[in-house]
Amino acid sequence: MKATDLFSLSTRMFRTNPSRTWLTILGISVGVGAVLFLVSLGYGLQNVILQKIVFNQALLSLLITPSTDLIVLDDKTIAEISQIQNVTDVTAMARFTGQLSMGGVNGTVDIRTANPSYFAYSGTEAKYGKLYEDADQNQILVSEAVLKLFGLEDPNEILGKQINVKIFTHNGAADSELEITEIPVAYTVKGIIDDSQESYAFLSLKEALNYVKINQYEQARVKVNDSKDLDLVKEEVIARGFQTQSLSETIEQANKIFNVIQIVLGAFGAVALAVSAIGMFNTMTVTLLERTNEIGIMRALGADKSNLRNLFLTESVIIGFFGGLVGTAIGIVGGQIFNLVINQLAAKFGGAKTSLFVYPASFLFTIIGLSVFIGFLSGIFPARRAAAMDPLEALRYK
Repeated sequence: MKATDLFSLSTRMFRTNPSRTWLTILGISVGVGAVLFLVSLGYGLQNVILQKIVFNQALLSLLITPSTDLIVLDDKTIAEISQIQNVTDVTAMARFTGQLSMGGVNGTVDIRTANPSYFAYSGTEAKYGKLYEDADQNQILVSEAVLKLFGLEDPNEILGKQINVKIFTHNGAADSELEITEIPVAYTVKGIIDDSQESYAFLSLKEALNYVKINQYEQARVKVNDSKDLDLVKEEVIARGFQTQSLSETIEQANKIFNVIQIVLGAFGAVALAVSAIGMFNTMTVTLLERTNEIGIMRALGADKSNLRNLFLTESVIIGFFGGLVGTAIGIVGGQIFNLVINQLAAKFGGAKTSLFVYPASFLFTIIGLSVFIGFLSGIFPARRAAAMDPLEALRYK
């Protein structure tokens, strides 16, 4: 049997039994759509999270903190770590308790002092305005939570405004007398950091040293030449008594978690797909019984067993293919509708636009291929039975 004849006979079901054929395709497509919808949600959540933590320079940096109170991170230690092979830069961050004053309103916050390179290495970004740079003077950054502290809602109510800063320090040990340092110059708010949970402000470390003495730092960021140098530098830093954490480790852990989430979501969708596959198998079996007499006629006209086997397999593969296409369309349309609703709600409550459903091309091809494979599996049994039928018995079948 020619390939064109085989294809023509296989697609005849769309003309002779269109309702049953399209209902079978719809059954497969519901299962495929469920798998696509749930797994694409997993991809979307992964994409949303990783977008917030992936930054080029941050991927090449280590966060280091003292492992115990006996380990001190000071200028001497910073200089020593800077000498480690493949380390290109070390930038530290010191933290104090302080007070911000604006328009007669005071608020207690964390005062964090760091140079601009710290932001690049930590992946810190400004949600509104900009981060301060080396050339800037008397510029300050505040977290989004500071707006609530001052009873503000619009970022423009604080951006570009003057703000006064007091820093509280201890003269010696932590239980010693508290010393209040009021910085004599007013700072201009240059940017707002995307953090609505913690109230803090960032000042230039270089400027802060003009007003307060910094004996030790809370943490530092170590920048390396290449990602392959991270492990070696990490070992050197740990040997000096420090704890380390890298963004690449966080991303690796996040990917593992999301892989599990995608498998779990896919498993829920696979239940619907399995039910659809059973329905398709049932349809193909009923079709076989209805066409028993036709099979006998085809055998009498010269069709061999392989022709009949290929005919039923081709029909089931075609149903699986169209089920995959329609299911993919259902999954994508459903996801886009959900995205639209979520973004409308986000806009209503002042949130950022996002996409909770992502459809990698490789996954779309995989899900269609899976649908075709399920169609093939569903057609194996009917195809083998059709090929094994006795022509005389098939002709006598009523």
